[in-house]
Amino acid sequence: MSGQTITKTLVDSLEKRTGEYTIWDAKLPGFGVRVRPTGAKSFIIVYRAGTGRTAPVRRLTLAAVGKIAPEVARTEAKILLGTVANGADPAAEKRANRPKRERLTFDELAQLYLDQYAKVRKSSWKNDEGYLKKARTKWKRRIAAEITDDDVAELLEEIGGTAPVGANRTQSVLHTLFSWAKEPGRKHVPANPVADMRRRYQESPRERVLSDDEIKALWWGLDDPALPAGRPIALALRFILATMVRPGQSAGLLVPELVGFTSDDPQYHIPKNRVKKRREVIVPMNGLAISVVREAIVSEGQGAVFSSWTATPNSDGSQSADGSPVDRPPRQLSPITRDALSAALNGRPAKGKRPARKGIREHLGMAHFTPHDLRRTAATIARRGGAKREDVKALLDHLEGDVTATYDKYDMLPEKRTVVAILEAELRKIVGTRPVSRAPLLVVSENVVSIVEGERRIVGSVNR
Repeated sequence: MSGQTITKTLVDSLEKRTGEYTIWDAKLPGFGVRVRPTGAKSFIIVYRAGTGRTAPVRRLTLAAVGKIAPEVARTEAKILLGTVANGADPAAEKRANRPKRERLTFDELAQLYLDQYAKVRKSSWKNDEGYLKKARTKWKRRIAAEITDDDVAELLEEIGGTAPVGANRTQSVLHTLFSWAKEPGRKHVPANPVADMRRRYQESPRERVLSDDEIKALWWGLDDPALPAGRPIALALRFILATMVRPGQSAGLLVPELVGFTSDDPQYHIPKNRVKKRREVIVPMNGLAISVVREAIVSEGQGAVFSSWTATPNSDGSQSADGSPVDRPPRQLSPITRDALSAALNGRPAKGKRPARKGIREHLGMAHFTPHDLRRTAATIARRGGAKREDVKALLDHLEGDVTATYDKYDMLPEKRTVVAILEAELRKIVGTRPVSRAPLLVVSENVVSIVEGERRIVGSVNR
């Protein structure tokens, strides 16, 4: 591992590259300077913990460049490598001497954050879980207390190359995680490496609103038998347009949350755990929303309204160990997720042996839009139809941030009913009647088959 003599001049001249690299010292084998893609530099030693080629290779960071001079780092390295020759393992000793709470890996810390903070305080904790995935993969076994601002910057650069908005969201979640982790009583980390980091990527305001032609193409396109998504996904997307609820609130709709569904005043009571600010919200339902829900509920005892059928173990008719048939239902209902809506719209590229899957947008030939854009589109349609801004705001559950809002508990149900009625009328004008296709349209959900020809719907059952 011989190289050049490590001096201040040499260290200062080292520039970052696309990949990490190390310059080894010519005077002391095992001593070097590591340069990360972010430009961060540190003095390290590498050695075998034991004798023989099978002994594990250890890497130990001495200090960041700038904290100690190269000569001091070399002296420190010489001492440590001398102890290695006598059978010591400095890296293992450093880990063993570290206080227990500081030995937490980042993966362990991330799980603690989700369980003890995000799930308790945030209705959107699933988003945090998603934004932490790349960090948990990259830093899985890294000691959380050793994550630096350079490590964070490198991660955000990797994400920002293809998803700048995702990089910003990841930065925000990491900031919250490390702030929580360093609080008194926990102190899993000595400092927050994201504390002084500016947001790296500019974001444009989200303004996507589907045109009337796009709405019509989507509404009826979701009935296409060749749609690359299950019927529950298609219905959940329609439900957003018909109610203005958030994507997660549509996907998470449970049957018990449908209050007065068969009455003249059907409502969706959204529980606190799916609402920002943790309070129950009531959303009146119009005729379009009711028809969507009626089609989605295909089985008695169904828990979630938008549920997909999944195979259960041994659903292929296999036998148990003693040769007797396994008595299990062939399939079971599982609720869809918020992420499933986005995934269905996006599709996925081919990867390895996994084939590409076309998304709904591509299948229908539509420009990019997200599930949340449907909510914005619905609000715009209602305003265009004459709904008052403050009433639409109430249905969207956009809270005022002043003190009065803390005391004003009026639920504005009459005003919300007016908005959903206007929204339904406007949507019906836009989508019109079902386009007449050359062949009848088959809509299948478990044991119910609907055959649609023009405006006629023939419903029958099928035995499986």
